[in-house]
Amino acid sequence: MTTSVNAARSSPADRAGLLILLAGLVAALLVAFLAVRHQTEQRATELVEQGTRLVKALTAIPKDGLTPAAGRPNPLAAVLRAHGNADLAYGLVTDPQGRPLSEVTAPGLTPTLLPLAADKPAEWFGHRPVDSGVAGLQLVEFHGPLLQDGRLEGFVRVAFREPSIGFDSRQIPFLAGLALPVLLLVPLFFFMLRSQLRPLQDVSRRFEILATGSAGDVAARDVVSRFGRFLDATENRILELEATRSDAETSIKLLGYKREKVESALETLPEGIMVLDEGGVVVFANPKVGPLLSAAPADLINKRPAEWPIDPAITRALAPLLNAESGPSTHNTDFHPDNDQGRRVSVWALPLFAPRDTTRRLGILVVLRETTDQMLAGRARDEFIAHVAHELKTPLSNISLYGELLRDEPDLAADTRIEAINTVCDEAQRAAGLIANLLNISRIEAGSIVIDRQRVRLGELLSDCMDHLSHSGSTHALRLRVDVPPELPPIELDKDLLRIAINNLLTNAAKYNRADGEIILAAEETDDHIVISVQDSGIGIAADELPHIFEKFYRSADREAVSRGGHGLGLYLARQIVELHQGQIEVASQPGQGTRFTLSFRKPHVLLRAA
Repeated sequence: MTTSVNAARSSPADRAGLLILLAGLVAALLVAFLAVRHQTEQRATELVEQGTRLVKALTAIPKDGLTPAAGRPNPLAAVLRAHGNADLAYGLVTDPQGRPLSEVTAPGLTPTLLPLAADKPAEWFGHRPVDSGVAGLQLVEFHGPLLQDGRLEGFVRVAFREPSIGFDSRQIPFLAGLALPVLLLVPLFFFMLRSQLRPLQDVSRRFEILATGSAGDVAARDVVSRFGRFLDATENRILELEATRSDAETSIKLLGYKREKVESALETLPEGIMVLDEGGVVVFANPKVGPLLSAAPADLINKRPAEWPIDPAITRALAPLLNAESGPSTHNTDFHPDNDQGRRVSVWALPLFAPRDTTRRLGILVVLRETTDQMLAGRARDEFIAHVAHELKTPLSNISLYGELLRDEPDLAADTRIEAINTVCDEAQRAAGLIANLLNISRIEAGSIVIDRQRVRLGELLSDCMDHLSHSGSTHALRLRVDVPPELPPIELDKDLLRIAINNLLTNAAKYNRADGEIILAAEETDDHIVISVQDSGIGIAADELPHIFEKFYRSADREAVSRGGHGLGLYLARQIVELHQGQIEVASQPGQGTRFTLSFRKPHVLLRAA
């Protein structure tokens, strides 16, 4: 009876062993199939390389050396036989029209020869599949041109049998070598597993005997009951641990998500951001830090400031902000990157405290921002104030001086009195012109000027501007000429703004002209534009200064130009007014030969077409 029970109990294990053996056999077959497939793919790759090399070698031989002649064997057959590839299907030498000149074909094959385009050099070299004429057999043909002095003499075409997945008796040793280790390991694994499971089977059999014992066997029932409670407690503990692990994983993912959000926000800020922990080690640096410190952010991570690969001068400048022990002694500082005094980077340092314990410092947040624009703006503001003060001081001083002369000297000669009055008027007009230019520039830059376009007769406007110049007293011994064709059509412009621009150009033409010079104010019409020009015969402008003359407060370095004064706003304002009208202003000048300013405005139909 015991023997039959053991036999019955051993049968499932035997069935499991049989299943394991079958699984091992399937695995061995799968490994063999994959190996054969890999070999086939490798053979296909080698075939492409071998066929390409063979065709290139044959195309290097002249056509006469590959075609048969009387009294000698077929040279193509000799070459292909020397190649020694059993999968070689055929070899051909054809003329450009595809007619065979020499042919070597394996027995039983009648391949379909596809034509080659003699007028498409890009297709002369290559390979392609062709039909062998035999069911189930596919060929790969390699072809190349035969050239003589750059002229196409024919083609070389060589075909091989395409490798395919299939059983080959030559592969039996290789497949056996693959399958044997798998088949040997499967029984070994089965017997090792069976030896490990035997103690558990014995314990299970003993518990079955105890569970089916007599009613009086209380001790056995008590052991089984306690073991059952132990298993239940163990299962409950496992479930609790799994729940705790799941909660911990959720918390870790949530913290990682929050950290990624914070880092993403810090990386998108326009300022450079660094975070130092309580030990002064960099734990975060966004990409904006690199250009400001001339170091890659990755080279700063996990390093203290003394270890940073940056300029020591910058490290010394940042030292008061990065004191990890006592915190930053100052909250901000500046430094010049790469010792460039034209650039400035401002740095702020703020201590980081724990959210729930404000007495516990977690590290330092460092913010770096390039403030070169603010520095240059401050310098420009200071220079502007100094320049305007200087430009206003001279006329006011002259007005004050001549005013006191007129007040304290009632018996002045008539010519002296007239000179004093004219000087007061001229200086007052100079100061008023400067103030007017400043106000107009301020309105333009603030965007508060609205273009009031109206139909303007340029002939009348230009004549008025020239008359205003002649009455200003600054055109002594100058010849003034207005050249405007009578048929010039009206144009829609802001008359007052255009008058300011032209007056500024005329004033400069008079100021920098020769004593017997000439000023020509002209206008002309083209198909798409109205062109206004102001030309003088004065001292001219150097070529290297031409790109800068329209900049605000720009003054020429020429000694003669400096002696004639000016505040550097007239040309800047003229360009702003022209550009407000969507026009262009250009300058052409030669030192000692005069200057020509050209204002070009598009006609209304051109503006409408552009819109």
